[in-house]
Amino acid sequence: MNLNLLEALEQLEQEKNIRKEEVLEILEKALQSAYKKNFGGESDVQVIIDRLTGDIGVYEKLLVVEEVSDPHQEITLDEALKIDPSAKIGETILRRLNIKKFKRIAAQTARQVLIQKIRELEKDNLYNIYADLKGSVTTAEVLRVTEGWADLRIGKIDTRIPLKEVIPGEELRPNALIKVFVVDVLKTTKGPKILVTRRGSQFIEELLKLQVPEVENGDVKVIAIAREEGVRTKVAVDSTDVKIDPIGACIGEGGIRIGEILREIRPEKVDILRWSADPAKFVANAIAPASAIEVKISSEENREATVYVAPTQLSLAIGKGGQNARLAAKLTGWKIDIKPLM
Repeated sequence: MNLNLLEALEQLEQEKNIRKEEVLEILEKALQSAYKKNFGGESDVQVIIDRLTGDIGVYEKLLVVEEVSDPHQEITLDEALKIDPSAKIGETILRRLNIKKFKRIAAQTARQVLIQKIRELEKDNLYNIYADLKGSVTTAEVLRVTEGWADLRIGKIDTRIPLKEVIPGEELRPNALIKVFVVDVLKTTKGPKILVTRRGSQFIEELLKLQVPEVENGDVKVIAIAREEGVRTKVAVDSTDVKIDPIGACIGEGGIRIGEILREIRPEKVDILRWSADPAKFVANAIAPASAIEVKISSEENREATVYVAPTQLSLAIGKGGQNARLAAKLTGWKIDIKPLM
């Protein structure tokens, strides 16, 4: 009995990355269950699909004994030797059954199983392909924008991004390509589901890895990020190589690298500043774009510092609604009091 499976399965293996052997094993088990349900009786049967011809064989598994007490489970040595000349007492042999009546059921079962299992394997393969995206930034195409979310397509998978997960003030447009941070890739009955966002500090760090090779390879380390989406982000960086300027590497020649990031998250601004193990220096750097004249550590225990700036720099250091000072405090982990130096 030949279901002409092999050619079709080889094509599936090439086009959909579904292993032929995996489908054949699944099909053998399904056909075995179908045979037992319809004709099995008390016999222990096994279905084997010939890997070269595609022929399907149904076999009784029989124990070779001296005297048969259960003809559905046992066979005499004399009968066994007619099937397998090397048969021995105590061994199990396979006796091929006539499956003429089983052909139609087998064909139907095979068709149903193949459809179902191919779908399942496609979903599993898709999940395996996209699972590695978790924790990284990828490109998504905007398909449709509604009041509560935007429909996106990432590769072959459609997903959604709630509008609360986009950058405040940005307007997504159909057919646009945007970068998203993959929070998780879930395996569901309907296939893999990708959860994405454009908020959070990890999105900024992954954008830096895309644009700055020194961040990707570890020569430049992102030590801390403080972000208020749609307004401003501060990134503290350091270098593991004294020959590399971490700020210059992130900005790029003519600002090309940071420019790509700013275009992706506009209208948000980004301050790249140098991290320091010295709290006073780090706090001074953190109030950029303002310049500190002096930093006094008020209390190391409570992590409190006072930053003195020129009167003309005071509003810049504090920022609109205190946003710059707030981000500097979040970035450094210090309470920062900014005062003008008279």
